[in-house]
Amino acid sequence: MPRKVGCGPLAVFLLVVVALILIGSNEAIGYYYAHCREMDIMDCLMNGLEDDKGPEEGTVVASGVYEYKGNSVTVTANIPLAGGTVTGSVSGTCEGSLKGTFSGQQNGVITASMSGVCSPFFVNIPASAEFTGTVNKSAKTVPVSFQGGGGGMTHADSMVLSYP
Repeated sequence: MPRKVGCGPLAVFLLVVVALILIGSNEAIGYYYAHCREMDIMDCLMNGLEDDKGPEEGTVVASGVYEYKGNSVTVTANIPLAGGTVTGSVSGTCEGSLKGTFSGQQNGVITASMSGVCSPFFVNIPASAEFTGTVNKSAKTVPVSFQGGGGGMTHADSMVLSYP
């Protein structure tokens, strides 16, 4: 008598396929929000990013770590000390890019915004933040205040970036 196979194996296979699609979609959305929010999603995912050439001459790399409720992020900013466009990244629990401007003076104003994702529970949640502060060239510190949010929550605080 031939052995019959029911629908069980097919159902398990379909569940695995659906789970993989959900995980892949979560990662794709996380990559998009962290790296190329201003681009079309298909261009971003298919073409990737151009290689970063690194900071220009006269630019310092300031960084700092912020911790909140067991989660931490490292903020890195490429700051042209003569003034101009600030670029950088956020990594850790939150991943994203940082863009802004610096006025160039001693204790001059720096403003920047971050767009990316936070994944405190293994699910990528779109997030953003606005940073304002000053660059103390003699102390080589950048104290900033920020207001951020994502997933219906907002948070404001401050931190200090420093450079060598």
